Amino acid sequence: MEIITKLLEFRGAARRFFQKYQVFIEPVFRFLIAYAAFHTINRSLNYSAKLANPVIELGLAAVGAFLPPVILILFCGLLAIAQIYFASPILAALVVVIFTVLYCFIARFSGKYGYAVVAIPVLFPLNIPYIIPLLLGMVATPMAAFPTVCGVIIYYVFRVMKEAALRQDITSLDATLSLYVDVVDSLAANKEMFVTAAIFAVIIIVMCLLRKLRFEFVFEITIAIGAVVCIIGFLLADLQLDIGKQIGTMILGTLGSMLLVYVAQFFRMVLDYTSVENVQFEDDDYYYYVKAVPKLDVAMPERNVTRFGRQDDTAAAAEPEEEEFVFEGEDGQPK
Repeated sequence: MEIITKLLEFRGAARRFFQKYQVFIEPVFRFLIAYAAFHTINRSLNYSAKLANPVIELGLAAVGAFLPPVILILFCGLLAIAQIYFASPILAALVVVIFTVLYCFIARFSGKYGYAVVAIPVLFPLNIPYIIPLLLGMVATPMAAFPTVCGVIIYYVFRVMKEAALRQDITSLDATLSLYVDVVDSLAANKEMFVTAAIFAVIIIVMCLLRKLRFEFVFEITIAIGAVVCIIGFLLADLQLDIGKQIGTMILGTLGSMLLVYVAQFFRMVLDYTSVENVQFEDDDYYYYVKAVPKLDVAMPERNVTRFGRQDDTAAAAEPEEEEFVFEGEDGQPK
């Protein structure tokens, strides 16, 4: 019980610290996300050493820290197109078309969850992209499935473009058209991309529906069910479609993502199910039955400050000066 109290005290201190310095902390987080996105693009599509310069990455990240997610995604897309251009201008033209179509969906449906589009390609090499659907399933609406799916597609587009850029036999119009057809066919036949996008979308939708139900520990159970849906979905897809997914890595990545989401949920909200109250009240039109679950928080212990000094000086300073009253007679002389 003492450990739980200490954790709640640490949670309260961390939340108060974030609220106090939120105006400085949020740009730092956005800077880190932007830098990770630009660095991942340059590492995956490293065809120009000038664009992969760390100074350029830091400069773009500093600008991206103060931009909305939609504009940050646009900057990432332009950097990717520029990198591919140095490898193959013909492929760059195809990437422009694909990115334009995806960007229309991103700008229309992503909203404030646009960071999922840049986070998924960053987290795939770390084998924890599953944290994005699990996290969005807890805090977002089902519409968050759109930016998540777009992030998955962008990651696999980078992979296909990286393989296509190795071709050096593009010397004629027929070779160019053949390259375009091969790229489109590779994307259309990429079962892993479609399966991953579908499973991530299902996770978000299922979790959004579950967390609205009324039972105890609904948020904790919803996170666990989302992880189970992820694991079962990829297992079934691998059995039926043979997508070549590394099952062991996927399971470990899903479990690790689930733990990280539990930590995020702990700092976001903790409910005290031992103090549930059922309230009834009415107005002119309705009679209400309300189930109120209080949020659990622990007040920080107050610090008592004791001052040491000369008590006589302190008492003398604290005592008010006594006023001397003099009674005068009729002639103005004191009595």
